[in-house]
Amino acid sequence: MNITVPSARTSTRRQAAFTFVEVVMAAAVMAVAFASIFAIMTCGLFIDQTSRENARATEIMLGKMEGVRLYSPTQLTNTTLLVRSFTNWFSETNNIGMPNAQGYGIQYTGMVTFASVAFSTSYSSNMQKVTVNIGWTSGGQGTMAHTRSMSTFYANQGLYNYVWTNGH
Repeated sequence: MNITVPSARTSTRRQAAFTFVEVVMAAAVMAVAFASIFAIMTCGLFIDQTSRENARATEIMLGKMEGVRLYSPTQLTNTTLLVRSFTNWFSETNNIGMPNAQGYGIQYTGMVTFASVAFSTSYSSNMQKVTVNIGWTSGGQGTMAHTRSMSTFYANQGLYNYVWTNGH
């Protein structure tokens, strides 16, 4: 009786493995997936930064507008109180709210302008249109210019008169 034991080399069982083409295709699919994830993350961070810059620009414009609302008609023409041309920073560190403010990050430059109202009524001669324009450049290397504008009307018998004359 002759018994033979199969050796490891002559095994009848076949080893399952991936072919080279399958490995290359899987690597290509993974590369595309990771590239897409990183592109989405980069785009999301860019949109987040742009939103922060817009929010800061709105904050600066609202600060100027709130100040204008409380000035008397004679104070509106005082360029010491209401600086017509201003510079603010994304993050102010020194002299906050003053014309010589210092800070870091994006630099915002703006102007406050006054104009006659575009309508004709009995009280239009006592009103002015106030516009705050602001601009900044962003995009890492300073390649994207942005501008925003906010306007309101100022009446000589408006909020200032109510708060400071009738309220106190």
